[in-house]
Amino acid sequence: MSKIIYRKVRTAPGLKLTDANWNANAAYYAKAVSLETLSQRDMARHISSHGSPYTVDVVMGVLEAYRNCLIEQLLESKKVKVDGLGTFYVTIANKEGGEKDITKFNISNIAQGLRLRFLPDASQEENLSSKEFLKKASFIDVSTLTKDNTVEDEESDNDNGDENDNENENQNQSGSTTNSGNENQGGNENENENTGGDNTGGNNGGGSNTGDGWEEG
Repeated sequence: MSKIIYRKVRTAPGLKLTDANWNANAAYYAKAVSLETLSQRDMARHISSHGSPYTVDVVMGVLEAYRNCLIEQLLESKKVKVDGLGTFYVTIANKEGGEKDITKFNISNIAQGLRLRFLPDASQEENLSSKEFLKKASFIDVSTLTKDNTVEDEESDNDNGDENDNENENQNQSGSTTNSGNENQGGNENENENTGGDNTGGNNGGGSNTGDGWEEG
């Protein structure tokens, strides 16, 4: 079973450390610890070492080609599904407040950027949605490795608290719902996002219909 290393932090989602009510709302959460970031070549070496008949350079070439083609297809208004992993797609980051007058709507003024999104695979064969992913892992408290039991006060990474990442998830045989969006085998997807940063003032909503071949995000 995979091992996820975590550390304990004390935080109050949505509040700053300097806020007067921070202490009253603070609680302890688990935050994932990453040991390292593997480069593409690191992954190629890893794949090649798993009894693969292909050399590291051959695997690197395939990964490079896949990445380039994935970006190319996303920019052609297509989704790209990696079986057993999930689906990549693009949404539009709209300017704050949008445009109230349709006659003044201009995409060059509305679109502030494109967001690359990822929806984990929720098929029965390889369910990577959060609750099912959880079943595949065991946890190790980093303090047992470092012998340091200090718990730090931190501001959360986002308004929901990165350490308390609650996902509204409804799953059945026809599909799943995660905080990334709603998708089922019929290809309908609805997204309601207000992530800040690119679009601090509004929601991005979108739907797709694989039968008609259109999508707006």
